[in-house]
Amino acid sequence: MTNLTHLFKVGQKVKVKNDDFDAREKFSDAVVTLVEEDHVIARELETDTNLHFYEGINLEMVFPDYNF
Repeated sequence: MTNLTHLFKVGQKVKVKNDDFDAREKFSDAVVTLVEEDHVIARELETDTNLHFYEGINLEMVFPDYNF
């Protein structure tokens, strides 16, 4: 199991992949609000929604902003 505190920091800007069929954009902006060893919570800025990312479930949908 990966320790996610080494990969993400609170306040870090990230991009979140949106696979919904009706999404206007494939990636949206978010900010990390909580990092634990096993999960990350990011607040999506456009809709002001908390998104939870867990290793093995949907962690592949969050990317650091500097990758773009």
